[in-house]
Amino acid sequence: MISKSKLKLIKSLKYKKTRDELNLFLVEGLKGILELNDSKYQVEFTVISKEIFNSYKKKLPKQNLHILEKDEINKYSLLKNNKVGFCVVRSIYNKFSFEKLENITLALDSLNDPGNLGTIIRTADWYGIKNIICSKNSVDIYNPKVIQSSMGSFSRVNVFYEDLDKVFKDNIKVIGTTSNQMMINDFSKIKRGIILFGNESRGINKKLEKHINQWISIKKIGGAESLNVSVSCGIILNKLFGS
Repeated sequence: MISKSKLKLIKSLKYKKTRDELNLFLVEGLKGILELNDSKYQVEFTVISKEIFNSYKKKLPKQNLHILEKDEINKYSLLKNNKVGFCVVRSIYNKFSFEKLENITLALDSLNDPGNLGTIIRTADWYGIKNIICSKNSVDIYNPKVIQSSMGSFSRVNVFYEDLDKVFKDNIKVIGTTSNQMMINDFSKIKRGIILFGNESRGINKKLEKHINQWISIKKIGGAESLNVSVSCGIILNKLFGS
């Protein structure tokens, strides 16, 4: 059984205010739970179905483990259909420093959609990118939908929340992304820098444009007006790292 106080806590973690106050967040689904074992995150407690426990007991977090029937788990989950389980995890807020920047770093300006951020984190992880810098008004990394759509990659990618106007200094190359077809460049020449993606509907903030050293765009062939920002990120990274 789970105590009433823990049940109340689980439900409250869908709210950013509660996550910030308690420094806790929720990881739901098998992939995310299994990734926690070898991560830097501290698991406070885990709720898991009997079936999953019997199949993965050696790979599950060991501390404060609660085993329930799968239908019970679905009652407490923030997802519509979760019969696997979830973990309550201690948040980590990464402290940004320029020393952490690698050859290619991603920056996200005013990103609102949690699914987009989670997918970008997952894509960055696929291509070995360790750092993403978000503007302070971007969606919270610990939003349940971000964690879910990252499919465990949140545990390997550092996400920072900073004032991008202060981060983008003269000695850092900033590469802006745009749908303007006049800005197509040779991606093979990009070896180092911060690639900046803008808001889903408004693009890159005008006040950040003064920092941009180079603009890049994806060649358009058909009639679509624009691409989803997470799709654009995947295409651009494939052009940079693909053979």
